[in-house]
This record gives sequence, C-alpha cells and structure tokens, in this order.
Amino acid sequence: MPFEKVNPIAEAIELQNEFKDEPEAMEMFRQYELAHRENARLEQEEAELRNRLVKFRKQKNITQKELEAKTGLTQQAISRFETIGGGSIKTILKYAEGLDCQLIPVEKHDTVHA
Repeated sequence: MPFEKVNPIAEAIELQNEFKDEPEAMEMFRQYELAHRENARLEQEEAELRNRLVKFRKQKNITQKELEAKTGLTQQAISRFETIGGGSIKTILKYAEGLDCQLIPVEKHDTVHA
C-alpha cells in the first residue's frame, strides 16, 4: 500500500480552523508555533557554527583523518558532524580544540533594520 503524501502546513491550518473557537486549543497551536520557530532558529545557529568550523579546518589544511588523530574523535564522527550536524557539546569542543581554536561566548548585539 503506497504512502499518502501529507502537507503538514495544510493540515495545521485545517486543524486551527476546526478549533478556532477553542481558546485552549488555539493557545496550544500558538505554543507549538513558537517552539517550532525557536527550534528552526537554533538549527540555523548550529549550522552556521558548524560551517565556520569546517571552513576553519579547510583553511588550516587539516584533513578529517588528521583531526581524528588530534581529537580522538573518529573520522566517521567528524564527517557526520560536518555533513549533518548534531553531536554533543563535547564533540564540538573537541573538534574546535583539534583546530587549536576556542568557542568563546560573545554577547549578542541587537540590530535594528531601518
């Protein structure tokens, strides 16, 4: 039996319309949307960090195999981190240390676009 294609956005809109007169349900939809947006923002920040680290590794002409030797991370773990992301904070820190760099928290500056 083939799978039916589902459009999650259309289904969410349909559910919202169905429950638009239910304040508790609408609050749940609002909370879900906020969580979804926050998750998307964090995924974007993770991708930016990962891309910067990979770019830094390549600029230093360090291969994944060399990074494996310096960090103790397997080449597969390094490749997985570079291509699909994820990984624990320990993996990210080891990766950065293997490049002789630090991850330093910096306060964000709000920018206003005119």
